[in-house]
Amino acid sequence: MVRLTGFSPRSVAKWSQGETPSPKQGKALVEMDRLFDGLARVIEPAQVGRWLTQPNSAFDGFTPLQVVERGELDRIWRMLYDLESGQPS
Repeated sequence: MVRLTGFSPRSVAKWSQGETPSPKQGKALVEMDRLFDGLARVIEPAQVGRWLTQPNSAFDGFTPLQVVERGELDRIWRMLYDLESGQPS
C-alpha cells in the first residue's frame, strides 16, 4: 500500500486506525482500488501482488510497481485496455 500510493507508513497506519484520509489521499486510494479491480479482471486476484513485483517486458523490464512509482500508471491502464479489448500489443 505504501509504495503504491506514495504515502508514508504513518499515514497508512492512521487510516487503518480509522482516521479519514484527506481528499487528495482519498482520490489516490480510489485510483488504487480501481487499479486492483482492473487487474483482477485479467489476473487471478490472488496473483496481483506477485504480478506487481515481477519484472515485465511490457514495461521495458520494470516491475509494474516501479511503473506506478514513476508516475506512469497510464501504461498499466493501456495494457489492461489492450488485454480486455483483444488489441495486439
